[in-house]
Amino acid sequence: MRDSNTQALIADHPTPLAWVAGRCVSRTAFLADVRTLARRIPAGGAHFNLCEDRYRFAVAFAAILLRGGTNILPPNRARTTLSEIAEHHPGAHALVDERDLSVTIPVIPVTADGTGHAHNAGATPEIPSDQMAVHAYTSGSTGQPTAHSRSWNSLHVVTAQALRRFGLDADGGTLVGTVPAQHMYGLESTVLYALLGPCTLLAERPFFPDDIRQALAEHAPANLVTTPFHLDACLRAGLTWPRAARILSATAPLEQDRARAAETLFGTTVREIYGCTEAGAIASRETARELLWTVYDGIALTTQDSDRVAVQGPQHPAPVPLPDRIEREDARRFRMRGRLADQLNIAGKRASLAELNRRLNAIPGVLDGVFIPPNPGQDSGTARLAAIVVAPERSEAEILAALAETTDPLFLPRPLVMVDALPRSATGKLPRQVLLDLLDQHGQCA
Repeated sequence: MRDSNTQALIADHPTPLAWVAGRCVSRTAFLADVRTLARRIPAGGAHFNLCEDRYRFAVAFAAILLRGGTNILPPNRARTTLSEIAEHHPGAHALVDERDLSVTIPVIPVTADGTGHAHNAGATPEIPSDQMAVHAYTSGSTGQPTAHSRSWNSLHVVTAQALRRFGLDADGGTLVGTVPAQHMYGLESTVLYALLGPCTLLAERPFFPDDIRQALAEHAPANLVTTPFHLDACLRAGLTWPRAARILSATAPLEQDRARAAETLFGTTVREIYGCTEAGAIASRETARELLWTVYDGIALTTQDSDRVAVQGPQHPAPVPLPDRIEREDARRFRMRGRLADQLNIAGKRASLAELNRRLNAIPGVLDGVFIPPNPGQDSGTARLAAIVVAPERSEAEILAALAETTDPLFLPRPLVMVDALPRSATGKLPRQVLLDLLDQHGQCA
């Protein structure tokens, strides 16, 4: 009999768990790989899951849980970052699938490929509902990694909410993900949808447009789990695309015209997910037709003191304040007006960083661009914005002139630096320190 205080490690579905190197891997074979790896992991504690291959990440994720441990998901693989996080987790090991990955903590290689003896799988394991499943780390404004922990129950709940919202509970299909599994969006949408639902994950992570096209063609009609950054690259690639079952997008706002273009190109519906590290995924919208976000079933929005909006649901033991400027339409729908930290105040005038970035990237010829806000402690009367832009066919003067048509002179970038490409992360994000380093390389400072 199942313990009411535990929840299954994987769902009981006849669908395959994964595609690995063109081979179909059953859920039974997956469990055999999990049990084999679990015997090599110390019991309890927390361990880094650094596997790049999505199948091996899933095996490591489940094996750590099976040993009563927690998956550490770092914001990057920099040796300094890993060392700082490891200081908070004595005895942590790093589960890796790359031989050349150099880390200063003990390593456990992961070589699972789904070809093991499936008869070693045994019964489906049960994991305590209150066991911490992940410590997801992000880099805060000070540069120190900050952890947000999620229980196994909370991951079960948000997965069930999302599967129902997107119709994946009845019609799974293959998940083609361009986002890494270490990111919470990647974990929830490309790993948990397979572990706890009827979907099948793809071990490989296609990055370039032609690789994405090939993966979608091989598993058509597949679900594309991606970001606005990757969608833009696909829209510009000039390729003929197979029809996708559905497209999910997150990590940054998706413009409505981009969503419409993607729906035409891929012959499917684009659904955008709203979430944050603090609360997880909580809402979605069909961006091509909807401006408002609708929260998942069971989620409620509340307004706290100072008009800040919080979210509460079965996965949230207490209300969680959202880091964005939220305008509630009613109990279940809202508008997102940008991040609270994006509000700029220069010499008494205010502007939204998100809106400035939108105006910059709307200039014809600008392929990519970003504003860099002043240092938080800088005097607002002397503060200046900087911008880094990719626009091979436009000059600095032309871009500044185009911005001046829609932007107050106080918010024009000084300096504006032209580069060949922006150093975006695997999810399309641009960490502030990386941008400041790029400015330094060009002899400028924000």
